[in-house]
Amino acid sequence: MIDFGVARVQAASTMTSTGLLVGTPGFMSPEHVAGGRHVVAASDVFCLASVLTYAVTGRDPFGDGPVAAVLYRVSQAETDLTGMPEELRSVLAACLVRDPDERPAPADLVERFGALREAASAPEWPEPVRARTAEARRDVEQLCASRRPLLPVPVWPEAAGVGHPATAQDGPATAPGQGGAEQAGAGRGPDGAHRLPTMSGSPPRVPGDATGPARSRRRRAVLGIVAVGVVAAALGGALAVWGPGASDGGEGGGSDGASSEGPGRGGRSGWVEPGPRDPAAVKKLIARAEVSAGGTADASGAVPQIATQRPKGWKAWQGRLSHAPMGCSADTRALVCLLTNGTYEAVRTSDGKRLWTSGKIDPESGMDEAYYGPSGSFFMPGDRLEPGVRGGRAAIARDGVLHLRDSATGKVLWKAQPPDGRRVFTRAPFLDDDVVLVVAQVPYVQEDDPAPSLYAYDAATGRLRWEKTLGEAARAKAELNLYGVRALRDGVVYADQKRGLAAYDARTGDLLGQSDETCGAVLATAKAVLCATDDESGSPAARTAMLRLTPRTLKRMDGPLRFPAPKGEEPAPFVTAVDDAVAVVKDSRAGRVLVHDVRTGKSLYAERTPKDKVPPSAPLILGNRVVYASNAALYTLPLGDGGKATRLPVPGAPGDRPEPPPNAAGTVISETLRPPTVLALGGVAHIVYDEGRISSVAIP
Repeated sequence: MIDFGVARVQAASTMTSTGLLVGTPGFMSPEHVAGGRHVVAASDVFCLASVLTYAVTGRDPFGDGPVAAVLYRVSQAETDLTGMPEELRSVLAACLVRDPDERPAPADLVERFGALREAASAPEWPEPVRARTAEARRDVEQLCASRRPLLPVPVWPEAAGVGHPATAQDGPATAPGQGGAEQAGAGRGPDGAHRLPTMSGSPPRVPGDATGPARSRRRRAVLGIVAVGVVAAALGGALAVWGPGASDGGEGGGSDGASSEGPGRGGRSGWVEPGPRDPAAVKKLIARAEVSAGGTADASGAVPQIATQRPKGWKAWQGRLSHAPMGCSADTRALVCLLTNGTYEAVRTSDGKRLWTSGKIDPESGMDEAYYGPSGSFFMPGDRLEPGVRGGRAAIARDGVLHLRDSATGKVLWKAQPPDGRRVFTRAPFLDDDVVLVVAQVPYVQEDDPAPSLYAYDAATGRLRWEKTLGEAARAKAELNLYGVRALRDGVVYADQKRGLAAYDARTGDLLGQSDETCGAVLATAKAVLCATDDESGSPAARTAMLRLTPRTLKRMDGPLRFPAPKGEEPAPFVTAVDDAVAVVKDSRAGRVLVHDVRTGKSLYAERTPKDKVPPSAPLILGNRVVYASNAALYTLPLGDGGKATRLPVPGAPGDRPEPPPNAAGTVISETLRPPTVLALGGVAHIVYDEGRISSVAIP
């Protein structure tokens, strides 16, 4: 709709600039490629046929890949019409010829499509489409019955904004999975091929860009049924011939560290706990040490700071990765990152020395950077599985094969092939005492492809223990990284299912509980699982809510934590960290971090964030304080009304920088402004910046 000018992003400008590509390359005409002065009325006929080809076949009319390759195929009118009924193929083939003078006129098209409609014996949508439309219609009817106002279509959040992200998908997913509280699994993958910019210039969510919980599937359903109605009206005779019978040829790394003293933690002395002295207990703590962008595997954003988990021999250091990072995790010995060129790099947490690398770039492949293609598909050289690191073990991929390695030496402990020849490992793995949990799916889903599945491998041997199908293949393609693992805590793994959120025993795969709630983010604490969703009260002043579910059965508990909904199309506030006493909320629209009492929702503390172009990291609960980083400093806030905020300039931090100029060739991940990642253990914060620098400092 945007490409045809019928609708546009609210923030879009009608002005263009030199070098700006107007439109989506895969849906242009040869005249558009040749330059604006060559465009004629027949160019719209070509573009219409491109859109109809995609609508009928589900494939990009001129393929995908580097923009230059797509534009070349467009300029030569090289499209594939296989899998389309002959009657419709003849019409669209006539529209997709290279010479504009040979294309049918609009009046001729109206006549030919009308003839197709009249000749069809049973014009109707294919069964899968009708089923999905009926599902969306039910959601809309329920929404209307609740007397809630219809929500406006959201504009894309700025990269500075609101993971994954957002992103995409999420987070890339398939781009690498984003995660964390902010993006349904912080730092565990981009969220969204469908959040690509057009003329608005707003960048999509990208890996590491923690931008708040994804919109609920209910909201997607509202938008989806509107889109279905528009397409139905536009296709006309195409739908008439595409009817029935037509062929298309456990424990997540520690507790949340909450005190029973309630908000403010006034009676707690110190914030880095000394930890046990018993050698067995110390060994156990080190074996469970883990941290990623969203905290530990429970995705709560609360990481207890225990002196025992400080890297041995640590001193403040500065270092640099060989390339821009996509996602990173760490334990007491190593910090491991997936880079945007598809390779891995590990550095020692005590001094930043490089330990090992994995993967290589094929110079003949023509691709050496992660990026989004013209149609929104995510492309990445090498591997795309973000690392999972815990207690001396690192889970990565090598040539599509899952590797469990020694985090410090890189030695391969075992390997596991993908479940079949089509699926690949996508979102970041979760490591427990006994199992390694990872999601695999087909990155470019066709009609007969399997749905995304969750696989549990024995941590000691690599043997497959159990697997669970998570959802629908077609929907996973439509919404990147829609299905995945959300959190792991106390031997329970929380994962998306077709119905909503499910809880499984991490060791056996037994289903423990099921919720119909669709969660934009999941944060697991000792006493409750928090699910970010939309308020269903029907009040005109609807508010975003964090529902409280029981940890194993996922039954609704007492009232949720609520905070105001955004004004207009601004990004909503979202919870980035929570324990059993407080919740930390990031309000990007107002540029604030807030601390709320998790039981009453009362605001205990608020602090402004720096007004930089590069967004700050997701605030975490570290011990008895809130900590986040900008590209220049490390900030700490009290958890209650006692204490004061501090700002620590970070040596080696790159500082703020301006937005990069628009890139007509697509969205290159390493060129976007992404928040730093804070990996904190033992009172030490390793801050990884989006262009590859690392500063390791003591948290004040």
